[in-house]
Amino acid sequence: MLERTSRRNRCGSCLHSTLLEDIHMTTTKRAIVEQTTKFIASVELPPLDTTQPYRYNPDASVFQDDASGAAVNAGSLVSFVSGLTAQHKSDVLNSTLFAQLAANKQYDRYKQTQKWYDSYVSVLAQVGWVVPAFAYREYTPSGGSFTVDAAVLDILAAIATGDEMKILQTALGGLKDNTKNEHALTLFDQQSFPEKLGTFQIFPVGEDDGQLVMALAAMEFKAVKHVTRFLWFTWTSTETQLFQSSQKGVLNEDVYGPVRKVIIDKLGDRAKQFIIDIEI
Repeated sequence: MLERTSRRNRCGSCLHSTLLEDIHMTTTKRAIVEQTTKFIASVELPPLDTTQPYRYNPDASVFQDDASGAAVNAGSLVSFVSGLTAQHKSDVLNSTLFAQLAANKQYDRYKQTQKWYDSYVSVLAQVGWVVPAFAYREYTPSGGSFTVDAAVLDILAAIATGDEMKILQTALGGLKDNTKNEHALTLFDQQSFPEKLGTFQIFPVGEDDGQLVMALAAMEFKAVKHVTRFLWFTWTSTETQLFQSSQKGVLNEDVYGPVRKVIIDKLGDRAKQFIIDIEI
């Protein structure tokens, strides 16, 4: 009888401990959501430019469930493997656009690039992305000349999966050769390389055990002249400098999920100006 009572008491203690842990986890999660919400509210974004057209097409295949595809997202080129939900793709585009615009408000992305990227990564981390600190190094092409798109593919090959590389190559090809993507290409050029200094990000997105993962190439580009379609222009090594940092980022949906609408509301119509699908 005493033994049975002892077991019952131990089970009661286990249940009490589990309940306390659940309460603690719930309280902690609530605190994180409140902190993140306050942070988003405190972030300043550049004012909406009412003179710019809205080019976002919500019916594009890239914004639908399971479809592979790509989009220009201000100064970023984002591609998605097949199988991702529309919600996940929206989360990637909105969170990374929010980080870009927040960094734009604080720093000149072309002349204060290191500070801009520090701000960009900080904002991503605050809204749920787990991204290592950027460690920059200069990219050295194997020959005397190179194209930036080939350099990016070379850089990302070390961290991206085969499917991620395939969709990125397809997206780059569509952006280069399909005349229906002219508006998307113009936006990317304007946002990433408006003069002789460039700051841009290229990242394919996939999933790993249900988690969103991006293989992020963060680039800084310096050239002796400005050209349009700079990704495919043949540059000589002596007239350019290309710095890069590449790493994997994972989205913690327990952090981002509860605040996704807060970010959408904060962006407002800016997403309609800065996100354009790429037909591939």
